[in-house]
Amino acid sequence: MKRLIFLLFLLFPILIFSQNFDYKNSFENISNWIEINNEKAKLEYINKLKVTHSNECFFNFFNLNEFFIIDIDRDGLKDILITGDCMMDAGLTAIYRYNGTYFEELLKVNGKIHQVSDYDSNLPFSFTLNNYGCCGGFDNVLEKYILVLENGSYSYKLQSRENFVFETEFPETYFKKPIAFKTVKEKYNLRFSPEIDDTSAIARPYNAYGNTVWIYPSNSIGFAIAETKDKTGRIWWFVKMDNKTAKGLEYTSEVGTNSKEPTFSLGWISSNFVEKIE
Repeated sequence: MKRLIFLLFLLFPILIFSQNFDYKNSFENISNWIEINNEKAKLEYINKLKVTHSNECFFNFFNLNEFFIIDIDRDGLKDILITGDCMMDAGLTAIYRYNGTYFEELLKVNGKIHQVSDYDSNLPFSFTLNNYGCCGGFDNVLEKYILVLENGSYSYKLQSRENFVFETEFPETYFKKPIAFKTVKEKYNLRFSPEIDDTSAIARPYNAYGNTVWIYPSNSIGFAIAETKDKTGRIWWFVKMDNKTAKGLEYTSEVGTNSKEPTFSLGWISSNFVEKIE
């Protein structure tokens, strides 16, 4: 298992673009990972964690339904996942691995789990959380985490960040494989819906109109993962735009609270005036 976890970390940049894309909430899959469901037994186990972490907000605002006893690394020992509100706007997610003697904190970040990996007795627990925009913000950030083993120590590594505005319309179906492309026209609009709308008022703490999320310069790289056709016959792609490649959009590193890595941005672009990257 330890070798497998290390190999997964090495392969993850390849796996992330060969996956079946789906942004629907799948947190209900956590039920397949649960090791203890009985409330009394669950509480007794959680009290072991409380001995060393009693001041954490999830104990100060205790909600048993936000605690899950799972085995994250398939070593036969029971670990603890906490994900919930914790009296915070964006929520909180924390993971504690039991090493046979005490609980090690592997992760504590803002946001609540949005997607859970399918259960596999040979694979470690991985997940995507949603770091909700709060305090006047309007961007959500989806963050993918995978368990890794480095120098004998376990930790959860952030693999990608994808931001989207609240109004984003997600596709129902996705491509089996993404289409890589680059923009060839200056000022290419990424929109939250598959239509041209530059006049409708939108809810922001300032005067804002239209469905444009970001404006990309030429030579920005993205990945199309779905498409649709509007009433005019225009083909729209649902895309992940790589903001590291977009000059002037590096400030997307300021989106979210868990990392300073530039995000990918999700939204719709016209499939015109782009060049496919083979």
